[in-house]
Amino acid sequence: MSLQYETHYKSTAAVWILASNGQVPTNAVIGGYDADGTTLYVGRFVTKQGQLAPGKVCTSHGCAYSSCAGVEQSSKTYQVLTHPNQTEQLKWVPTTGGNLPTGALRAGGGSGKDGLYIARAPFHGGVCCGKFEPGHGCAYLPWGGREHAVTSCEVLCVTSLDF
Repeated sequence: MSLQYETHYKSTAAVWILASNGQVPTNAVIGGYDADGTTLYVGRFVTKQGQLAPGKVCTSHGCAYSSCAGVEQSSKTYQVLTHPNQTEQLKWVPTTGGNLPTGALRAGGGSGKDGLYIARAPFHGGVCCGKFEPGHGCAYLPWGGREHAVTSCEVLCVTSLDF
């Protein structure tokens, strides 16, 4: 499966850059932080089930984490979301249940699946980023070897779009 994913709009606000082993490029989008204060970046990779899934990049662990089928998965090779065009705004928008905010960045999915979006929520003393799956009415956060469902989260959105 290709790591490229089309969106229904054009935006230079969000560009995915291939990285590995805990590296993050310039202008990487911060997705949250661990309880110890370690910065987490927005990343994605193809899970063992073939799902292109957004999640978190933890530089100190040297990998990205996402979740699928109830399990936290990791990958040494991943893509990092960057924000190269500072004139277009990215914003974390609060949501609950399956309500998809306007301008939500589609970050993945799988064959025959609904889109996946970038989410974050407070979790175990930090703010963890993962995937928002509107059809399931929740976001899934990868942490501690498992996938954790939360119904209240923030979704990363573009506030100005070029149509």
